[in-house]
Amino acid sequence: MNAQVDPTAWVDPSARLGHGVVVGAHARVGPRCVLHPYAIVGDHTELGSDCQVHPFAVVGGPAQDRQTDPNAPHRLICGPANVFREGVTINRGTAHGGSLTRLGARGLYMTQVHVGHDCQVGDDVVLANGVSLAGHVTVEAQASLGGHAAVHQFARIGRLAFVAANAMISRDVPPFCLAAGDRATLRGLNTVGLQRAGLPPETRAALKRAYRALFRTPGGRRGADELARHPIPEVAALARFVTESARGVTGARGG
Repeated sequence: MNAQVDPTAWVDPSARLGHGVVVGAHARVGPRCVLHPYAIVGDHTELGSDCQVHPFAVVGGPAQDRQTDPNAPHRLICGPANVFREGVTINRGTAHGGSLTRLGARGLYMTQVHVGHDCQVGDDVVLANGVSLAGHVTVEAQASLGGHAAVHQFARIGRLAFVAANAMISRDVPPFCLAAGDRATLRGLNTVGLQRAGLPPETRAALKRAYRALFRTPGGRRGADELARHPIPEVAALARFVTESARGVTGARGG
């Protein structure tokens, strides 16, 4: 069976489509994309250049949401160089969630990952095997989630945060932090991730002081407004994340 491409779809001539691939209505497949055998790119889905969709992944399926018509023209937009491994499912948006699911660039979505409707995922994110994001979740750039972690709807995962395997996330996880457990608690900074990202020692030291002030000091979060004016941008971003949280921020273990 050759690839089945809807007449309204657009596929760049440099893209490679394997046996049994399906490309849905009004989809767009960018330059140098590789759709492996039996991959599915759903309706109203846009793949940036150099993406790979592995067998039995469904990128751009309709939202798993009873309020949403599966044939409605809600969208999924994927940036360039994303890798979707076997069995991944990425859902399009809903009318009550902005009609758009958006993925950044260079993401790695390992086997059996699920990204629900209206999620917003940043650049260079890694979701390990079996991770599940409910609807309306935000994952900021360079965050990593370990295998089979699950994130509650509307929760946020901050930049360069690390969520451990099997964690159950019901509140926001601040940037630069490590969260683990059911229900998850903060276990400190994502020190390995900060080093790999090239943050200088003085920035890492300032983040460590800010973490202690916010999460290990009684009443420390009341000082978040002042920290939000810190001259080191990463410290200010950590504090702003705390002040802007709508769901509430994951607490520190023992804190």
